[in-house]
Amino acid sequence: MRVKKNNLILLTGFIWLWACIVLLFRSYTWVKLFTEIELLKALLIGTVVAIVKTYLIFSKLNLKNIKRISNFKEKFISIFKFHLPKDQLLIVLMIVGGSFLRKSEIIPKTYMFSIYFGIGLAMLYSSFLYFKFFIKNYIKQ
Repeated sequence: MRVKKNNLILLTGFIWLWACIVLLFRSYTWVKLFTEIELLKALLIGTVVAIVKTYLIFSKLNLKNIKRISNFKEKFISIFKFHLPKDQLLIVLMIVGGSFLRKSEIIPKTYMFSIYFGIGLAMLYSSFLYFKFFIKNYIKQ
């Protein structure tokens, strides 16, 4: 399936948003495991995870991908070019690894909460980068 590059930018934003919603929903299902104070601590840790993940990894990765997509010369682009193949492999490994950890008892859900919450917030920011670029460059004003 092939789409216009501006639609690929928008589609990629929605992919990041969907992943964000999935992770935030998963973390929400574990809220009942905490007392109020524990939840506040876990949210704080998750926010730190989000900031670190955003600024060290996701921001650079997504800005590079936005630039790469916007520089395509073809009018229509495969939807599978939303990330480089090596990045797609890393995404698949993270999904499989996250599923494995969630279904196993290796890491308690109370620790996984902060990781899922933090990465979910970082993905929300990532989707915002795509939407911001799309609005700025493709919406006629």
